[in-house]
Amino acid sequence: MGGGSGNLGGSLAADIVKWKHVGGDTDRDGNAVEKPLELYQAEIVDTICQRYSCLPSELYKEDVSLMRLLHIVGLNESEAEK
Repeated sequence: MGGGSGNLGGSLAADIVKWKHVGGDTDRDGNAVEKPLELYQAEIVDTICQRYSCLPSELYKEDVSLMRLLHIVGLNESEAEK
């Protein structure tokens, strides 16, 4: 997913801008424009932190299995809203 470099100073910022303008479609070269993985991961952390009123630093102290479990719950809720 995405060709981001992992830093906001490089191509990640450009990838996010492209995603916002063309996301889900193709660019002029015919390449699929997908949401950068880094953005997807940041959205997961932000959503969990907002839901449980915690800072990302607190969340990162938790075992990764907890984040995965909470993300699975969130996916189910998103599907139920459709």
